[in-house]
Amino acid sequence: MLIISASAQSFMFYRGDQPLDDNAEFTVSDYKVAFVTADDFTVLSMESGLKLKNITNRDVQTTVTQTILEAPSDTLYGYLSFCFLECTTGNSNKTMSGNFPANSFSVGYHSNFYVYLGKYNRVKVKYEAYLTGNPADKKTVTVTYVYDKNSTTQLNKPIVNPAFNVFQEGDQVKFNYSFDSNACRLEIYNLQGQKIAQHLLPTGAGTFILSEKLNKGIYLCVVKDEKQTFATQKFIVK
Repeated sequence: MLIISASAQSFMFYRGDQPLDDNAEFTVSDYKVAFVTADDFTVLSMESGLKLKNITNRDVQTTVTQTILEAPSDTLYGYLSFCFLECTTGNSNKTMSGNFPANSFSVGYHSNFYVYLGKYNRVKVKYEAYLTGNPADKKTVTVTYVYDKNSTTQLNKPIVNPAFNVFQEGDQVKFNYSFDSNACRLEIYNLQGQKIAQHLLPTGAGTFILSEKLNKGIYLCVVKDEKQTFATQKFIVK
């Protein structure tokens, strides 16, 4: 009897809007400023840009992993961050499992490498997603993060969406926006993909102050009208 192994059918990795082939590999060498530590070190974030989608029409139990193939060249001044239903940091292998809604991108999936300004570093990581209990249905992508003298800041790149930004003042979360629509809707999601707030933006431009008090963590905001989505952005409440 001839047995033919089926290729993975449940998941797809994307980078930006582009789907990636299984076992794709790429290098990240640009960064953005993330924060400044209490002892005045500037910490940079090297973003993988990976997005994970459940391409089936059913909710599935999903396991995602982070496997370090080449350890950071400087473990003191560089560490990985990996998120799915929660966020973890540290230079170790990670495994997380949970429910993944049908035909949707994971709101909480995120992966990056934090480095310290002027402290050159490098790490190679394999990311995988598969059906819990069925690792044969799996997608894999490998990312090498390289911070060296040739690395560039993302601030030098064109701003993808200058019409929308999120910022925090005290315990208030604010949204600056400018869109060619007077019927925009702002939606806020937590890492589990649950909608926790929704508001109409009364005009095409302005500043909106979120009335809900959000707990510390990572959230996704979406601005849309009945015809299209204008912006999506992750933000952190500290």
